[in-house]
Amino acid sequence: MYSTKLGGIAVISGGTLLIVGNAVVMPMLDLEAPFTEMMASNVYLWRMSLASLAVFLLMAGCPSLHAYQASRSGSFGKVAFSLAFLGCALLFAHEWAQVFYVHSLAATAPDALQAMEDAEGINVYDLEAMIVLMTFTTGWIVFSASMLRAKVFYRLAPILVIAGFFATPLFTAVTTVKLGGALGNAVLGLGLILLGREVLRN
Repeated sequence: MYSTKLGGIAVISGGTLLIVGNAVVMPMLDLEAPFTEMMASNVYLWRMSLASLAVFLLMAGCPSLHAYQASRSGSFGKVAFSLAFLGCALLFAHEWAQVFYVHSLAATAPDALQAMEDAEGINVYDLEAMIVLMTFTTGWIVFSASMLRAKVFYRLAPILVIAGFFATPLFTAVTTVKLGGALGNAVLGLGLILLGREVLRN
């Protein structure tokens, strides 16, 4: 019970950092700057550090979400949880590399990083990022769907999580990258906070 409540706190904290990173830090990032200059900036370092911590907290907390509904979610819930956990692990590794490798490479060897960015077609780095994003997004959408199916969590929280993944590209298309990211992740983050809060309170 105690570890489950700690997991709830971790999910709340991860959702909060997701909102802060996209609503507070992301707007300070100069997206008009050259690619390597942006990635070498301190703002980028702070942005990716917050993202890494947020995903780590979600990874640490999602087992508690699964435990909270395990008696009702069945095999589908187990598969959904496993996919969400895998997505968190992959995304954490990706963000960790951004903080400790890509940022340093942009600062010390920008030409090498720019050459990789300018390469025609999809390179290995692009493919890795696509796999990570697809696994994380699909995992949490399916995990949230398992919550709706199990009917243990209040419906609003998983609905907001699912909506958040679709809201970000939608808001970005009709506004700007920064505002769209802030609004979409606010929806996603709020859903995560409500999930963690329910586990914490019960």
